Amino acid sequence: MKNFKRISGLMMTICLAVIMTFGVASTATAKAKKVKFVLVGGTEGGQETSAEAMALNMYIGALDYRMRTYHVLKGKYQLKWINTLFADANECLTGVASGAAEMTFSGPHYLEQLEPSWAAVEAPGVFDSWGHFMKTMNTPAWKALHEKMAEKKGVKVIKWIANIGNYYLYSSKGPINRLSDLKGQKIRYPGGAAFAKVLKGMKTTPISLPYTEVVTALQTNMIDGLLTDWFGAFYFYNLPRYTKYAVNVAWGIQPISIVVNADWWKSMPAKERTAMQDVFDRVDTSQFFEGAQHAIAGGWNANPKTKLINLSQSEARNWKKAMLKGSASVLNSLDPKLVQAIEASR
Repeated sequence: MKNFKRISGLMMTICLAVIMTFGVASTATAKAKKVKFVLVGGTEGGQETSAEAMALNMYIGALDYRMRTYHVLKGKYQLKWINTLFADANECLTGVASGAAEMTFSGPHYLEQLEPSWAAVEAPGVFDSWGHFMKTMNTPAWKALHEKMAEKKGVKVIKWIANIGNYYLYSSKGPINRLSDLKGQKIRYPGGAAFAKVLKGMKTTPISLPYTEVVTALQTNMIDGLLTDWFGAFYFYNLPRYTKYAVNVAWGIQPISIVVNADWWKSMPAKERTAMQDVFDRVDTSQFFEGAQHAIAGGWNANPKTKLINLSQSEARNWKKAMLKGSASVLNSLDPKLVQAIEASR
């Protein structure tokens, strides 16, 4: 009987401890501030098929782990990955600016709605590479643009993640060794007046098409080629089946960033903000994407059915001049200090 009482007492103690433990955990979870990271897509994990999601998951996974384990953040924040709140990436950015969500990812073509100067980043010929872009972003003029957007528009860039692909020209007609070889070709472009102007200046017919119609347009000869990146060329369009030639001159870059609501970020206690920023500073996916682009280009060159065209140095300069000529209206709309910073960083 005594043993039964002793065991019963022990069981009650254990049960009470479990209840108290779970009660404390539940209370801590209930008090944790939800940090909504919004994006557009299907079910969680489905976005791994896109280059931007491959990069994002590295950062968000690291942030989630730090929130769960690091004493400065543990129990205070709970990361929520939400892909059903907004209809598109522009809405995600607007939602973060308004405070409806705390974080999202973005690119210059989305940031452009908040600050027109970002249109220059993806304009043809303006940036030579990811390295050129990052060097430019660290100049006083472009740092000031970041701060201006945070103060006036409510969105702060806390990390430029990577360049998810340089734009290159792919064509079923060739070989293409000089600008004149492009004359008369019908080229699909990704949107933007600068791309259309450059293609017209190169004596081609620029055609704007939704990305879902590209393969059909190639099959029916509606277009002869297109501008896209290596990831899209291989994994989305399967271009080796349709376009033999790829010209190894970068037209532009596609950098993406993680952005936050500026007021939320500023209001956070300094130790907690530093703990989150540290996650983004430590993770670097840019080298992976740079290496992957080179590897895919090498595969294109090695394939006997496709040809990677390397222009002469003088001809490559001609292409760059044509690109910058088409992008002149974009550059002329910028604060001269921003343009000077781009040129000084080459």
